[in-house]
Amino acid sequence: MRWTVLIVDDHPLIGQALELSIRAAYPHLDVARVLSAKEAESCAKQLGGRIKLVMLDLLLPDATGFDALLRLQLLLPDADFAMVSARIDAHSVAMARAFGVKGYLSKAAPVETLVNCVGAIMRGERLFPAETAADPIAIDFHRRVARLSAAQLRVLRALAEGKLNKEIAGDMNLTEGTVKQHVSAILKKLEVNNRSQAVLASAPFLRNG
Repeated sequence: MRWTVLIVDDHPLIGQALELSIRAAYPHLDVARVLSAKEAESCAKQLGGRIKLVMLDLLLPDATGFDALLRLQLLLPDADFAMVSARIDAHSVAMARAFGVKGYLSKAAPVETLVNCVGAIMRGERLFPAETAADPIAIDFHRRVARLSAAQLRVLRALAEGKLNKEIAGDMNLTEGTVKQHVSAILKKLEVNNRSQAVLASAPFLRNG
C-alpha cells in the first residue's frame, strides 16, 4: 500500500508548491491537497488508513483553532499530524504538543526545509521550536476535549458562537432533545457545570493560533 501525505492549506500557491516538492522528493508517496477542513474530512473518509501524515494549516476558512485537528484525529487515528502556521507562538505550540501533533512548522521556512520535515516525522522524529515546552494545562484540557465525539465538537463550536439549542438543532438537522443530550454530554466530559463554563473551558481550543 502506498502512503499518502495530506496537505490542508487554503493558500493555493503555498499548498501547490509543497505538493509538487513532496512528490519530487518522495516518489514512493502519494500526495493529496485540499483547501478547507470540510474537504479534509471528506478526503480522510475516502482514503482512510492510506493517509500517513497530515500537514494542517492552523487557520482555515471553515475552522478555528484546533477543532479541525481534533475532527481529523477522530477520522484518522493512526495518522501523524504536523501543524503548519505563519505564526509561531508559545500557546499554539504548547497546544499542538498536548494534542499529540508530531511537529509545529513555520510557513516562513524554505519549502525544502518543510519537505525534509516530512521524512523526519515519518521516521518518528518530533519537530518543535526549541524554546517551547509542554504545558500541563494544555495537556489536561486535551484529555477532556478529546473525549468529545465529532457531533459534540460541532455543538461545542455552536455554543461558543452563542447559538441556542433550537438554532443548533436546525443547523445540524437534529431534534432539540438530541442537542440537549449532546450539551449534557459535553458538560460531563469537560468536567464543567454549565454552558458558560464549557465555552470558557474550550477557549484555548477555539482560539486562533
